[in-house]
Amino acid sequence: MASIEVRHAEEKDLLAITKLWQRNIKTINTATDIANLYRYFGRYFLIAVDTERGEAVGFVAGAVRDGHGHISGIAVEREYRRRGIGSALITNLYDVLRKDGFKRITLEVRKSNSNAIRFYERQGFKPCTVINGYYADGEDAIVYEKDI
Repeated sequence: MASIEVRHAEEKDLLAITKLWQRNIKTINTATDIANLYRYFGRYFLIAVDTERGEAVGFVAGAVRDGHGHISGIAVEREYRRRGIGSALITNLYDVLRKDGFKRITLEVRKSNSNAIRFYERQGFKPCTVINGYYADGEDAIVYEKDI
């Protein structure tokens, strides 16, 4: 079994994060969008690395929105899923946000993404509203929140 390390992302990790993001999240975010998000909120970007292979296998991109923590993106490579990596990424993000005084975290998820919805609900997130037509293709988003 692979040895996974979760750590703060560094600028040198941006290419790997961008590739993970674009491979695993149905998004229109460009590499420039992701780099700009990192430049504003890099403190809240965490990466999971397979230390044996020396490669990134997951990330969470945290941010601050309207006075609370926010998950802008999270992904784990398909072959590494269901090993607790996503949970470890989120748990580590909670710790950083709490240290900075935040008490709540939110995220948006596609209504059709039942796997992600199950994952977030297992993490204790609760649905709070729907944003109609949120995604570029017109799909609705469910906004989830959690006290941390």
